[in-house]
Amino acid sequence: MRLAILAIALAVSACATAPEPAPAEPQTRAQALAALLVSTDANAPARVMAAEAEMAALEAALTRSAANPIDPVDPVPDLVAAPNLNGARSVLSAVHVASYREFTHAARGWRQLTERHAVLSGRSARLERVDLGERGVFLRLKAGPFDTPEAAATACAAIRSAGDWCAVTGFGGDPL
Repeated sequence: MRLAILAIALAVSACATAPEPAPAEPQTRAQALAALLVSTDANAPARVMAAEAEMAALEAALTRSAANPIDPVDPVPDLVAAPNLNGARSVLSAVHVASYREFTHAARGWRQLTERHAVLSGRSARLERVDLGERGVFLRLKAGPFDTPEAAATACAAIRSAGDWCAVTGFGGDPL
């Protein structure tokens, strides 16, 4: 019994005094991925086979010919500032169906108009803020887009025939 206790004590003390293994050198992403691929191929080859197309694309990208080498530093194209579109007109057409002074009234008006006019079904509503000087600021309620002014005019004719006001315009403004 004493011999067994002595053997256990020696084993525990040897573990406590044994030098720790040297830390592994950090791997690059490519090395880590390669190790994962080798491990997965050994333990679950079907998972590797499922990624065959991606691996073929990676292999093709990495083995391009010398005539078409991979440029490790893609040049950044010169960026051009976006043009100022304030005041720009839309190339799409819309129908101006009403004007309101408050957003909540415009939202309610849009719901009522879409219930009354099937031609507005599936269209988007936009609000364009317009300052009419002494008359004040209004929110023009527009519906669209229509591909052509003629298509918008056809929709306006249907709205007018039901007794409501309508005018063809551009599809500008902010989404309702």
